Amino acid sequence: MQSSSIKLESDKTAHGLTLDFKGFPYMGIWSAKDADFVCIEPWHGITDSVQTTGKLEEKEGILSIGADDTFTAAWTVMTW
Repeated sequence: MQSSSIKLESDKTAHGLTLDFKGFPYMGIWSAKDADFVCIEPWHGITDSVQTTGKLEEKEGILSIGADDTFTAAWTVMTW
């Protein structure tokens, strides 16, 4: 991914938001058919493709953390 931020602006109002997600290698953007919403989700992993083995340790984007290790991730949303 080339960016660590997404800006979503309304073309009907002066409202919008900016989502900053530094350190997240994947971004999911989706909506249900005919929905009045859009989901913007920073991800550290993705769903399996048809080429995957099904083994968790080989999953694309999987994070492996040792028993005594910690992992912290954060994202922020700014609205206007």
